[in-house]
Amino acid sequence: MILQDPGDDSMVIATPFKGKPRCFYYNQKINCMPAEGRCIYGGRDYIFSPAASFGVLDWGRGVWTYRNTWYWASASGMAEGQRFGMNLGYGFGDTSSATENMLFFGGRAHKLGDVVFNIPKSGRRYDYEKPWTITDDRGRLALDFTPVIDRAAKINAALIATDQHQVFGRFSGKAVLDDGRVLAIRDLTGFAERVKNRY
Repeated sequence: MILQDPGDDSMVIATPFKGKPRCFYYNQKINCMPAEGRCIYGGRDYIFSPAASFGVLDWGRGVWTYRNTWYWASASGMAEGQRFGMNLGYGFGDTSSATENMLFFGGRAHKLGDVVFNIPKSGRRYDYEKPWTITDDRGRLALDFTPVIDRAAKINAALIATDQHQVFGRFSGKAVLDDGRVLAIRDLTGFAERVKNRY
């Protein structure tokens, strides 16, 4: 698989941690990277064309707190004939001054405020394989997320623990660009995750 960097806008943020002056996270996420290649799985041959296949690069460095929980969603594809992507996240660090939430359309970034992932629960436990909703605080994002598969991992080894649910699925709904243009999002493939760590 080969990913190309088209030179579009990307998300870059330096996130502090409240009350922890030595902790930070510097992160860049590049959506809508055209992908080209081939994958053989289960006896089937899958061809990826850069005109319709896209990936994301998530690069980061930092000093994290011992306990943290984050929510992150990412998707890249096509909407209304142009490359469309989104990077949505919260919960990790102090985002009171800036968030990582952005839409990408035709190579340009469109900034969002705070977002919320509404993950259904069964009793006190999250039910990751039921449909979610994702919304923002300004009425610019309203998405339904239909899970396909939950890539779950759980480790508890005394001082180190992780509970990860990276759920792959499809997004549908609406997204509003900075100029007020409303995009209809239909079955955009991507993922949404909730990760809780202690390490």
